[in-house]
Amino acid sequence: MLDLLPLLLLLVLTTSPWPPTASGQDSSATVSPLNIHCNTTAAGNSTAASSAYLSNLRALGDALSRRAFSGAGFASGSYGTAPDEVHGLALCRGDFTGGNCTDGLASAFRDAAAQFCPNAADATVYYDQYMIRYTGDGRLLSDLRNNEPLWSGKNMNEVAGTGAAARFMDKATELMNKAADLAAFGPSSSSTPSRYATGETWFDEQGVSIVYGLVQCTPDLTGEQCRSCLAGIVAQMPKLFGSASSRPVGGRILGVRCNLRYEKDVFFKETNATLKLNMPKKGMSTMLMIFGVPCLVLIISVVLLRPHIVRQIRELLLQRDLVVLEREIVSESDERFSLFKFSKIKSATGNFSEQNKLGEGGFGPVYKGRLTTNQDIAVKRLSPNSIQGFKEFKNEIKLIACLRHRNLVRLLGCCIKSKERILVYEYMPNGSLDDLIFGEEAKPNWPVRRHIIEGVAEGLLYIHDYAHERIVHRDLKPSNILLDHEMNPKISDFGIAKICLPNVIESKTTTAMGTFGYIAPEYYSQSVYSTRSDVFSFGILVLEIISGKRAVGSYKLSGRSFELRRYAWQLWKEERCDELVDPSLGEDYQEMDIIRCIQAALLCVQDSAEDRPTMHDVTTMLSNRNRRLLVPAQPGSFNIDIGDSEEI
Repeated sequence: MLDLLPLLLLLVLTTSPWPPTASGQDSSATVSPLNIHCNTTAAGNSTAASSAYLSNLRALGDALSRRAFSGAGFASGSYGTAPDEVHGLALCRGDFTGGNCTDGLASAFRDAAAQFCPNAADATVYYDQYMIRYTGDGRLLSDLRNNEPLWSGKNMNEVAGTGAAARFMDKATELMNKAADLAAFGPSSSSTPSRYATGETWFDEQGVSIVYGLVQCTPDLTGEQCRSCLAGIVAQMPKLFGSASSRPVGGRILGVRCNLRYEKDVFFKETNATLKLNMPKKGMSTMLMIFGVPCLVLIISVVLLRPHIVRQIRELLLQRDLVVLEREIVSESDERFSLFKFSKIKSATGNFSEQNKLGEGGFGPVYKGRLTTNQDIAVKRLSPNSIQGFKEFKNEIKLIACLRHRNLVRLLGCCIKSKERILVYEYMPNGSLDDLIFGEEAKPNWPVRRHIIEGVAEGLLYIHDYAHERIVHRDLKPSNILLDHEMNPKISDFGIAKICLPNVIESKTTTAMGTFGYIAPEYYSQSVYSTRSDVFSFGILVLEIISGKRAVGSYKLSGRSFELRRYAWQLWKEERCDELVDPSLGEDYQEMDIIRCIQAALLCVQDSAEDRPTMHDVTTMLSNRNRRLLVPAQPGSFNIDIGDSEEI
């Protein structure tokens, strides 16, 4: 029996998820919207909202957010009087209620009015766990049959083969219909129906054991209205999700009045009311047949071993894997990569003291540290609640450790201990480009800005064309450009970067990730990314460096707010580029050189990815000042429309 213990330990550890994830949490969810619909042509609405309308919208958003707290996550109503009356509704997912729901909806209304659809009188914004809709035309919301605008998205993984794909779609459709019946006509624990239901169905093919599903209607629908609405979107599933030979393992259809989603992994909080369809019987023989020897070994191991022993062994195995990773990186890419001890990192950062804190990003705080060798380092400590999980952590290690270029931040090593996940970078004494351009300190002159533009372009060219694998950064912005002691720019933060497969021009994800204002149109609207997506972000970055203004919300012309790229194009077209230049530069710059950089940036931010240059083309434009450039086209109305000058 003692001889079997090592084998039992290995089996139980390899069959358990590590690190564990909370049940019902969707690891892909972000605070960014899934879809934004700004409608400036709806009946009864003008192309822009008046100041009175915007004031009413703020009041309505606050009221609906508070009302949703006690209304099971749903609220609807209106505020003000015609012609500036605002009608709206807000809905949180059935397992996302209380304070979280209230806070999310309040932020959604603020962001929609200030960033996503500024000054527009009609907007719909879908998030992963909630949605909002407001309009100046009350008829659009009083018609309970109107589920527009609809949006759909699908998982990039698929069940392949005509037979398996058909069986998968049949199971998913059956699950959605059964859940729809429960949401529409099932029992409710209160006088107000929730119109929300979840369910699971057994599939057990091609790595998909269970299909998880969720449906929801707004609670003001009757049972018949809810079922009719859900039937309409369930019927669209075969058309929207794949083909007869392959079906995505997950998908969602979102509407104002009803929505659905299914996935191969659980993404909601399971309850006693969750449907169970086609599940195998729970007899001992069937359980053994389904779960096999690993499950039996797990039960025996839990009886034999204490939890703290399991944790210790997991830690040892984790450290063993890290040592293997370190050896691979050192032998294949960078001999300077190290596996740091946690005690050494604590000592270097003064136990992560506030005095050494450099800033805080979406994945956690960054600290300055000094090793015993007197080498300064930057320590990125991932928050336990960070949206960047263990997968993204390993992704960043593997990507950056193998990248060696003067315009990329060098990864010195990493540290993992229990829940601690830490990356150690070379220290950049001059901070970020965001601080340099938008901060309150003295602004750099044109030669320094030109040097930064060229350096960022060279770094992107390297990861697109010359690295060991073609990489798309997906989050290029000023705060991710760091500056060394000689003001050389270095691209950082590859946490959501993606590797492009050879001979694949573009790829697709379930949800677009990145920062609003820098995301390319095709990535934002269709979740399609490529190296041209980074080119778009680079173009926005260049316009910000030249103007000293942010991409969204910084410019107004003739009393109307403009997105930076559209404003820059208008000035370039009218040969008034001098008005775009940061006033802090004074007259100390080469006018033709700045005009050339503006034109190159406008070519980078074209709406169609096919119309944008590659980074090889861009570096040639910047270095060969005699090369004739193409004429950029007018940017379209992506993300944000021109609106009134009224501030939100």
